[in-house]
Parts: sequence; structure tokens; C-alpha cells
Amino acid sequence: MEEINSLLKKYKNFVGAQVRSIRTTSETSKVVTLVLQDDDGEDISSVNLEFININSSRTLPDSALAYMDMMSGIAIIYENERYAFTIGRATTMLAVHTTPVFIISDDIKIEDNGSF
Repeated sequence: MEEINSLLKKYKNFVGAQVRSIRTTSETSKVVTLVLQDDDGEDISSVNLEFININSSRTLPDSALAYMDMMSGIAIIYENERYAFTIGRATTMLAVHTTPVFIISDDIKIEDNGSF
């Protein structure tokens, strides 16, 4: 969880970022791509979050993700030996289940592509 907390701190919980895509890589894995942009709308950095052994999820088509309100950023919590990702400020697993986009999994891998 330390790596996740460092990532959230580094990118300020991805407030104002964009969820570019949520790709299904297998029956139990998905990759979320988050992109930060400059004032001109140019991509300046990206992060891939791979969720492994997914227990539950609700996602939207990529075409709808650009319209998600990211002014609260994202939340990644660890509870009951599971990771939960959502858009917004959820702080408990129960709150995650009430959001329009969430992924709950046993493991998470982070690929920080840094600045372009």
C-alpha cells in the first residue's frame, strides 16, 4: 500500500486527470490508464494500474470515461485483503460499491510512465 500512497501523493490523487481507458486483459484482470494533461490538453504523463484477480467491478465504455468528473480524483483503498479503485473520494469498500466506476481485486500492479 506504500507504493500506492506514494503514487496518489505524487499525482495529487489524479484530481483533474483523465481516465483514458479501462481494458480487460483476461477474465479476472483489467488495466486502467490514467493520463495527466497540461493546460493545452496535451498528455504529459500516464499511469497504468493493473488489477489482478478481480472480485467485482463496474466500468463504463471508454467513450464515456472522458466525461467522468475527475475533480475529486481517484481513490484506492485496501480493506479485507483486497484493493478497491474508484473515481471520487470513497474511503471504505461499502462506499466504493455505490460509485459508477469501481474495481475490486486481490492484487494491483503499477506502471508509472512518468513524464513524456
